Amino acid sequence: ALLGANRETKAAYHSMIASDSNVAGSINKPHAWTSPAFSLAEYDLVFLPGGHDKGVRQIIDSSKMHDLLADFFPKTRRSNTSPKRTLAAICHGVQVLAFTPASTTTSTGKSKSIIHDAKTTALPAFMEESIFWLTRLFLGDYYKTYGYGSKSVQRFVEDGLDDPKQFVNSPSWKAGAPFIVEDETYNYVTGRFPPDAWLLAKRAVNMVKEGMPK
Repeated sequence: ALLGANRETKAAYHSMIASDSNVAGSINKPHAWTSPAFSLAEYDLVFLPGGHDKGVRQIIDSSKMHDLLADFFPKTRRSNTSPKRTLAAICHGVQVLAFTPASTTTSTGKSKSIIHDAKTTALPAFMEESIFWLTRLFLGDYYKTYGYGSKSVQRFVEDGLDDPKQFVNSPSWKAGAPFIVEDETYNYVTGRFPPDAWLLAKRAVNMVKEGMPK
């Protein structure tokens, strides 16, 4: 389906759930990122999923999540001599990064986002606005995370970049064709919406492997 994962992806998910152990930190028994003791220091890869439901705002607006990502993202820089980390994000997951302030500031003193100098994609405005208006009559503002009249994900992300041109839209008119964007400066790769998730996950895993000591 256009707005859902494909059959292959769903099968892989169910297989993972069935085969995973119940030890702490596994997918069946995850750590709580809201815990004061939680850290991303031990992880090689952080994957930020999307989702337009209002509940995703607990992550997008979380100062705790922002602190975790502000510490992790600089470690993805490709020029680092230490083991590189990888960060992947899709859809509203990219908005979390755009809302995470970096230590650098603009000429007016405003904090820049941690991805201010990166190339990225996310849910394109034309996709978000189209589905919102097509379903508004019977779903209300279901497809607008911050409610009717709020900015699109694309606009929120562009506001966090040094130049809106760093936001990359797919050159293809085929909305269902998988599309991801990989930055040149950071081990950072992004996708737009569910049909991109499989390709995004495969590339993120390969980036982790490429960054491991030979």
